[in-house]
Amino acid sequence: MMRLTIVSTALAVFAFATATEAVAASRLPAGVPAAAALLLRYDFDGDGVVTYDEMEAGLKADHAAADTDHDSCLSRAEVSAENATRLARDGAQASPLRDWNLDGCVDIREFGNTAHSYFQLADRSKDSKVTMVELRGPSMPMAAPTQPSRRAQRQSDQAGQSSLGSPQYQVSRPGTNGPTLGR
Repeated sequence: MMRLTIVSTALAVFAFATATEAVAASRLPAGVPAAAALLLRYDFDGDGVVTYDEMEAGLKADHAAADTDHDSCLSRAEVSAENATRLARDGAQASPLRDWNLDGCVDIREFGNTAHSYFQLADRSKDSKVTMVELRGPSMPMAAPTQPSRRAQRQSDQAGQSSLGSPQYQVSRPGTNGPTLGR
């Protein structure tokens, strides 16, 4: 009976997290990846730009809210509660907290590791602001490569022609008694 209760509770949490994730993803602007919600939740003025200061203020507020005993250190119990909150709120995009330095405390620095890393990656202009354009990434698809791939070059070389159409030169291969002709 106890096992059935645990399984049904786990399924309920999963269903709630999936529904929450769908709602959060539906609030994101078109073309913005779901992971962007991590930063966009700190856009307090709603202008579509997340500044470093906005993110810092949000992280401090979130850390303070998770720190129920107000000692500036999240204990194991507080970390577990915060991880459950993140899973319910963010679903598959949730980034669990970890005590990386194993000192028994998740401080504000460890608390903000994921947000800081994502901000640093997204802020391509390095102006301490992440815009919707930066979150979306390049708007145009990448052009096809103009040079043949290594695989195509190798196949061409094996057929006796280099990728440039000129004859191959002698190559010394390890384990042979001298140069071999590439044709």
